[in-house]
Amino acid sequence: MLGANTMYLVYVDESGDIGLTGSPTPYFVLSAFVVHESQWRRFLDDVIQFRIYMRDFYGLKLREEIHAANFFAKPGKLARIPKHNRLQICKRAIDFQEHLGYINLVNVVVSKQGKPPTFDVFETAWNRLIQRIDNTIQYGNFPDGNGRGGIRQLLSLIRQTIKN
Repeated sequence: MLGANTMYLVYVDESGDIGLTGSPTPYFVLSAFVVHESQWRRFLDDVIQFRIYMRDFYGLKLREEIHAANFFAKPGKLARIPKHNRLQICKRAIDFQEHLGYINLVNVVVSKQGKPPTFDVFETAWNRLIQRIDNTIQYGNFPDGNGRGGIRQLLSLIRQTIKN
């Protein structure tokens, strides 16, 4: 179990809608990134540097959001950026997240197809997301402040010490 002084910050974004009938999307998705409190400033600095690079190299304004729909299908104001550059921005955003070893991403996808009218898409998605985050924290599988799965690593060390 984690100590009382451990805190993780979680940011959640949703995609799709919760409607079962007449909905334009067959899925409702929640995506969360989780960062240990001791890495929050580092994360913020890394994001700012990434966004400055995107601005300087591709012309993406700092306050413009990176939404796949806008980059692939309906660019709107982003039409000023050539499509191949919009695709590169998306690729670089994915690469950026992948190389941040001190954060974790948690996703929940709820298929709305074939569900009864009483099925609560919103509640189901949020319950699953919270459960996954809670379980991962309880088992010590999120990186600690040093970018490692601290609890799991500590338990492994204790087991090795006991065996010897």
